Amino acid sequence: MIVENVIYEIDRFLGGVLEFYNLTKSEVNFEISEPHVKDFGDFSTNICFLLTKKLKKSPYEIADHIVNTILPVSNTLTNRNGLIESVSFVNPGFINFRINNKVFVREFFKAVGNNPKFEPANGTVSSSKELILIEHTSVNPNKALHVGHLRNAVIGDCLYRILKKAGKDVRVINYIDDSGVQVADIIVGFKHAGLPISMHDQESSKEKTKFDHYCGSEIYVKTNDLYKSRPDLELKRKKILKELEDPESETSQFTKTIVDRVLKDQLETCWNMRCRYDLLSFESQIVQSDLWTDIFSILRDKQLIKYEKVGKNAGCWVYKSANEGDKVVVRSDLTLTYFAKDIPFAVWKLGYLRNPFDYVFYANQWDASILYKTNIEKIQEEKLRADSSFGKEPIIDFDRVNKVITIIDSRQERLQNLLVEILGKLGMDSKYKYLGYEPVTLSQSSLDSLGISGEDKNSLHMSGRKGIYIEADMALSILQERAKVETKNRNPELSEEEITLISKEISISAIRYFFIKIDLGKMITFDINESLSLEGDTASYIQYAYARGKRIEDKNNETSFLRKQDKIDNIMEMDFSLNEIDLIKHICRYDMELKQAANNIDPKVLSKYLFQLATMFNNFYEKSPILKEKNEMLATYRALILSSTLEILKICMNLIGITPLMRM
Repeated sequence: MIVENVIYEIDRFLGGVLEFYNLTKSEVNFEISEPHVKDFGDFSTNICFLLTKKLKKSPYEIADHIVNTILPVSNTLTNRNGLIESVSFVNPGFINFRINNKVFVREFFKAVGNNPKFEPANGTVSSSKELILIEHTSVNPNKALHVGHLRNAVIGDCLYRILKKAGKDVRVINYIDDSGVQVADIIVGFKHAGLPISMHDQESSKEKTKFDHYCGSEIYVKTNDLYKSRPDLELKRKKILKELEDPESETSQFTKTIVDRVLKDQLETCWNMRCRYDLLSFESQIVQSDLWTDIFSILRDKQLIKYEKVGKNAGCWVYKSANEGDKVVVRSDLTLTYFAKDIPFAVWKLGYLRNPFDYVFYANQWDASILYKTNIEKIQEEKLRADSSFGKEPIIDFDRVNKVITIIDSRQERLQNLLVEILGKLGMDSKYKYLGYEPVTLSQSSLDSLGISGEDKNSLHMSGRKGIYIEADMALSILQERAKVETKNRNPELSEEEITLISKEISISAIRYFFIKIDLGKMITFDINESLSLEGDTASYIQYAYARGKRIEDKNNETSFLRKQDKIDNIMEMDFSLNEIDLIKHICRYDMELKQAANNIDPKVLSKYLFQLATMFNNFYEKSPILKEKNEMLATYRALILSSTLEILKICMNLIGITPLMRM
């Protein structure tokens, strides 16, 4: 788009500056960014600071020389296409570039005239030969998702959408830890603690309508409480963990049935949140397929793990890290630790181990895509067929895997660091990236509204083991009911069905945006009331901006511009307000912001851009009337600004998972 053309011209000019000094871009990695002070211009560069050591001059002296000596004879920028109006410099040495607003606006309307919907050049069809794998959600299948798990799922799903829109080929994996301690806990509860499998066998469970809720809030919690008075149950758990490594054992078969029931309920929650996946991969199959045996032999032969004969880890296989300390991989009873199972899974995703799996149909998802699961049994009639959503291609072509992104709670950072260390020693770390995020706490107001007693005045950390959490389904239901009341008050003429539909989309959008707008490295305190606000940085604010814009667009006749395209030169004679020009410039930044979000693997880049766009549009809505504007030509151009803004708003909202609504 036009902004990228401006940046390209600035980059081209600065490249010429380096040539003047007999330098190359590889030697001076300058940046082009927006200045901190808007009055300085539209773009700024730090090139002078990087040249200081090489030229033995101050940044200010270099800036003076570039602007007053090199620029006048370069025949670029201000003389090339008129998009750059002026170049200046300020202390201590920043060079600033100001766009010629009239020329920029003219180019914008030319682009809109040739492309009425002003759709960006990129699309959803992959143009990449390389494959990116994203693993996200990956909640232990022993409980329902709570609101903290939603941060993982939403980050992963937004990243999938952004990378896909940026032209990347992406597959999404949901890793099912069906052989770990937490699953073993509910199996202990069912098989050895006398807890009923039927959730209606207990009076306290009558309000539970989903099996994942029942397992998490009752079976898991009660079993962990029983360990205090029943040490025999802990011995049963150890036995179960060992039996889960044998696919033919009765315990494995029973566990498979329980896990599948929980998993289906978990996926229902994720699908309600508009998340989708390509493949379910089961931890039990990683072990049962002998992938672990293969990687264990490699680690042992390369002496990356060692057998301890004495000390606290006697009888265990241990990985020793200079930075992270010792980590047990295989326990003395020969059971695998959680970390041990992560190693073959990571190596498998990277394509360095043989693929022992078939891919079989699991479910049709909310977006009509097919979800597959791994399978180590050779079931011919269930194998991936040519009529799948990926044609004759395998779901994952490991020869094309270029990057593997694992989205994980930052509390797992040590284990991820250990994993990266091991991958590095195996020469496999260059394609692996883990994206850590801080956990979610609950605000006191949210706890009060749900009748939950907090541990302090501000927020509460969730704990599945203690039964202290708010289930994602519950949070979504509460938000939807509150949105219903507000929607009905604002739109009393709507039917109950319409109000229900709108309120559901408002609540889903509220949660998704709440978890994307904050830096991954910051802890989130989830507040139910704040997330639904029509003011401030919320999804509802963005949806409301879009809805009010659509109301104006529906009343306006856009075809008037098509009859006046031959008068495009009149734009140079028209005076657009600074609000209108700033909005146009921001619209034109979309492609650049999308690329930055994709390249930096950071969905927040796009959420920040989207909120700024909604804010600028609201200013435009208030100060630049269309329907009441007497100057027909000006009203026409404003209508084009409106339709272009709505188009970019809609695209960005869909990438974040915010539903564009006509009414709310």
